[in-house]
Amino acid sequence: MKTYTPDEAYARLAATCARRELAPRNVRLTLARMGLDAAAADDVLHRLEAEGFVDERRYARAFVHDKTLYDRWGRVKTRHALAQHGISARAADEALATIDDEAYAEGLHALLAAKARTLRESDARLRRLKLMRYAAGRGYEPEAIARCLPPDD
Repeated sequence: MKTYTPDEAYARLAATCARRELAPRNVRLTLARMGLDAAAADDVLHRLEAEGFVDERRYARAFVHDKTLYDRWGRVKTRHALAQHGISARAADEALATIDDEAYAEGLHALLAAKARTLRESDARLRRLKLMRYAAGRGYEPEAIARCLPPDD
């Protein structure tokens, strides 16, 4: 890969960040791949943050919005993914607080209904357990799952 000067790296990343959100950790990794040393990478990252191209909180809000709305991830899985992207717990908490509880429950209900249509299990108790496991695997909290599932017969 080509080695970039700090100004070239800044220009490329500013253009990229103008099109989509990037986590600060991803920017730092990209700068390292561009051949910048740690000090120069820090300078470029701070400049991008100061000029509003990179914002951890904005990235977290966009990530939470997309994952809960389009991918139907629960809060647990989303929080873990944010941590994997190097987002602070505080920024993650703020972003997760923006989730509309009613839309979240509707998304979970739709997810469970779609999964229920694919199950061939005739025993209601086993169907319920499979749905609970599925929703937990998608990152939903046990309390939210219990509220969306019909009661045991």
